[in-house]
Amino acid sequence: MADTANRGPVSRPKNASEGGVDNTTLEKERVYEEIEGGPEFKALQKAKLNFIVPATIFFLLYYFALPVLVGFFGVNSDGTPGFMDTRVFPGVSIAYLFALSQFIMAWILAFIYLLSFAPKMDKMVNRLTEMVTNFNTRQAEKGGR
Repeated sequence: MADTANRGPVSRPKNASEGGVDNTTLEKERVYEEIEGGPEFKALQKAKLNFIVPATIFFLLYYFALPVLVGFFGVNSDGTPGFMDTRVFPGVSIAYLFALSQFIMAWILAFIYLLSFAPKMDKMVNRLTEMVTNFNTRQAEKGGR
């Protein structure tokens, strides 16, 4: 382990010309932190979690249901076909239809996201973007970068 007991304070550049941080950068960071701590950003994060977590849990349960159901209900203990091996059509079992339904379910989740959740998110993101744009406009008017 390195001995750090006898080290002095680290010297940092004092201004932007010496490689330090200028006031505009500090102001931007302050604005971003203010936005991040504001109610709009927190509402955005909450809304995102309220959709993503249940959708992910549902998808994972639906996805892993196939191997579990096939494992438990594919073949009976006496070797006869189980529920998941029941033929709906010649050569097509319930397990096969369930596997195909997973593609359909993925598309349904995508459309639910696109039609109901994405417009709400877009409005929230546009408000946050507007706040940042207003800050950048004020900085440009002051002569900042």
